[in-house]
Amino acid sequence: MGTPEGARAATHYTTKPHGNFTLDIGEQKHEVLPHLGLGAIRWDASAPTELLITGQCTLGAYPRDALVVPLTSDQGETAAFPAAQTQHADAFTVRVPVPALSAGVWGGELRVGEWSVPLPALPQKLIPAKWRRRGLPWYAKALPSSGRPGSGDERFALQVSKTDLVKAVVGRPATSALSWGTHQVKSGAPYKDLTFP
Repeated sequence: MGTPEGARAATHYTTKPHGNFTLDIGEQKHEVLPHLGLGAIRWDASAPTELLITGQCTLGAYPRDALVVPLTSDQGETAAFPAAQTQHADAFTVRVPVPALSAGVWGGELRVGEWSVPLPALPQKLIPAKWRRRGLPWYAKALPSSGRPGSGDERFALQVSKTDLVKAVVGRPATSALSWGTHQVKSGAPYKDLTFP
């Protein structure tokens, strides 16, 4: 509910065993965060550079467009992506078009109003996404979380960067690098063969 001081949680319920109608304002007995849950994070199979974040929000009601995933990079850049609620269900999906992000290491959270929960760490087996921006190859890959595995402190970390073509070619065996260079001149080899830092 909206107040002059900002959004506040409100829950109406009946007491037991008397059945008295009661209104809880300000999370005295009913907290917001347990109603927010995050599920799998993966690439969209039909759009390989779009990150899908899924979860559940079991709040009875909240302001329209209030459920979002804000991302912040280590360069100070920010971006926010709204959640799309599944019709007649608590599930939601957030789509993050990664090519829209600038270079940097991005972290994020799920937020509704003033309440938030951190995004979980990305799967380390997540295949890097690759695309071209202004003709140059870029990539995004999961970074190891700074939290201790199994501690519950693992956090989302996504590195977005332009591919270093010199390192990518120099880092390959000489015969492979030569073959790649020849093939590139003749037919414009796809950059999917390049390695990442």
